[in-house]
Amino acid sequence: MTGTKLHPVSIPYRVVQGGIGLLPLVIFGGIFAAPVVGGLSLVLLPVAVVVVVGLLIAWQVAYYRRFEYELTPDTFDIRSGVISRRNREIPYARIQNIDISRNVVQRALDVAEVRIETAGGSQTEAMLRYVAYEEAKRLQNDLRRQKRDAEAAVGEPEEERPERALYEITPNDLLVLAVASFDLRLASAVFVLLSFAAPGVLVDVVAGLPISPIVVVAVGLALVVVGSALLSGVGAVFNTYGFRLTQAGDELRYERGLIQRFDGTIPLDKVQTLAFRENLLKRLFGYSTLAIETAGYAPGRGDANVGSEAAVPIARRERAWGIGREIEAFPDVELERPPKRARHRYVVRYLIGFTLLGGALFTAEFVTGVETYWYAAAVGLLVAPFAGHYKWKARGYRAAAGYVLTRNGFWRQTTRIVPYYRVQNVIETQTLFQRRWRLATVTVDTAGTGSLIGGDSQAVDLDREAAERFRGTIGERLQEALIERAREKRREREARERRRAMRERPLWDPDAAALAADRTSVSGSENGEGRATDEGAFDWVGESGPDPPPPDRTGAECRGPNGSNEPVDGEGETDPDAPTTGDDTDDGGGENVGRTDRRTDDVDGEREGDEGETEEEPR
Repeated sequence: MTGTKLHPVSIPYRVVQGGIGLLPLVIFGGIFAAPVVGGLSLVLLPVAVVVVVGLLIAWQVAYYRRFEYELTPDTFDIRSGVISRRNREIPYARIQNIDISRNVVQRALDVAEVRIETAGGSQTEAMLRYVAYEEAKRLQNDLRRQKRDAEAAVGEPEEERPERALYEITPNDLLVLAVASFDLRLASAVFVLLSFAAPGVLVDVVAGLPISPIVVVAVGLALVVVGSALLSGVGAVFNTYGFRLTQAGDELRYERGLIQRFDGTIPLDKVQTLAFRENLLKRLFGYSTLAIETAGYAPGRGDANVGSEAAVPIARRERAWGIGREIEAFPDVELERPPKRARHRYVVRYLIGFTLLGGALFTAEFVTGVETYWYAAAVGLLVAPFAGHYKWKARGYRAAAGYVLTRNGFWRQTTRIVPYYRVQNVIETQTLFQRRWRLATVTVDTAGTGSLIGGDSQAVDLDREAAERFRGTIGERLQEALIERAREKRREREARERRRAMRERPLWDPDAAALAADRTSVSGSENGEGRATDEGAFDWVGESGPDPPPPDRTGAECRGPNGSNEPVDGEGETDPDAPTTGDDTDDGGGENVGRTDRRTDDVDGEREGDEGETEEEPR
């Protein structure tokens, strides 16, 4: 069966993309080849460009013609490949995210890129580059519906519930994010480039200036840091502009981006860890960032604050933590701190570090003769006790009800909340220096993407005995959580089976109704009427009035051979003069077959004469 093809605009767009990447290579190749080919370089360079562009066009046309996708009842199929064919069948139940991204040019062309990610994958499973935006939204909705249907137990699909808005970024939030998104990675890159560029030339330039080299270096560092902060703030605004988070059923949906627009999902059943990130500036302003780590690959994880896993890029701390509790109902508890000897360890570490720095600067001044102000490191010796204290104060851990919580970092503080049933492994480690201080670290490993880059939840520098107890507690509660979760799933499955059985049950069963009519004796009254249920029971339905009369049971238990109320010869007759015993047995000790129970009236409510009148038995 023929599938659906990409948008025709994808051909020229991909040609331009590939040409932009290859043209610099062609130009530099022509320049370096000029000495070999001599004066022919001016002729060969345009020819090479034309050949490269022609090959790109031919390749993209072939790619377009041989790429197609199709939605089947069970899988999403993709057939692609120019030279070697590749057929992929992606089961709907394994699909985790369906993301749509569009940059400025793609929005002008009304096309979009669709990325499909599966659980446990280390990279994007499938990419559709490029389809019409309406087609991308249709695919996203259809794949979401197919995924819900495939994951529903016993074939019972869940109904689509309306979206509920959780968070929408405001201009004030964007401003705070721009100021608080202080990232020194750009500054580090600049220092690395300068160190490899021309360190000797830089040293000569700095030494030739009329001011102290230390002042020059300090000013340069300040400029690099300020520039890095500005660029990181602008990038954060571009990435999170127009951020909107909603919840629809069992998944979160988000939209973000100014230049490049992203539209994706976060499945709640794949959530492994909630991470609240607060650097020093965010804490001073009272803001926080909520990030969600899911099982499998998540694109855009390069930025810890803004990425596809960021549920709330920036919000008031109470708002961000409130949204986190809507996703996972973790308790509000006070975290325990490491022992005080861990604080002493941090102070000693900082003292050693500043001492080594001062010694290195003194050695450089002694060897080069350039003043390095090595004695400024003495300021660090005064700061070390405060730095060690705040580092110790920023750490915390707690094994609470249903969740394990950890907190680390002073400049960039991160609090992680992990449900017990998401724990994959609990590891206790000790470094050489921790053993000297009788300390240990407990790592709570999950299947989240943070585990791939060292982002596990950690309780650092615990007392060794406390670390063993902490690890044991997590293990025990993990088993309890798994058992309880299995019970909840079984109850949900049984409830779904009951609901399905009720849906499949016919509204009217003639056989059951006839059987109920045969087994039920219905009597009416002025204000009501009797109704037989499907189990032969008797329900009284009527207006407000007197209670329904008791069912007439006259002759219901003792009937003659012809269905009359007359007793069989000698059976069922009672002697009015004979005494009645409580056990209703005759002289011979046999059971009284003609025993009657409060039959004072016959069927018509009348009995002629006093003969044959029976005596009532006490109830």
